[in-house]
Amino acid sequence: MRRGICMSAPPGSPPDEGASLPETDDPLLESVMSEVPRGALALAAFTVGLMLVAWFLIYALVFLPRGTVG
Repeated sequence: MRRGICMSAPPGSPPDEGASLPETDDPLLESVMSEVPRGALALAAFTVGLMLVAWFLIYALVFLPRGTVG
């Protein structure tokens, strides 16, 4: 057995029929699901903002100093 690999069943074996998902509390699930999309949206907005800042820096530091071509 190699280190770092954790296998509970051999490959190709059927899933454990007695296994089930843990019970969830509906109000708790609702509150968690309302938080997750806002965090993902904030991360996406932050990343797009960084990309725009990088684009403006490249424009200002590379293209503007060259002046007009022709």
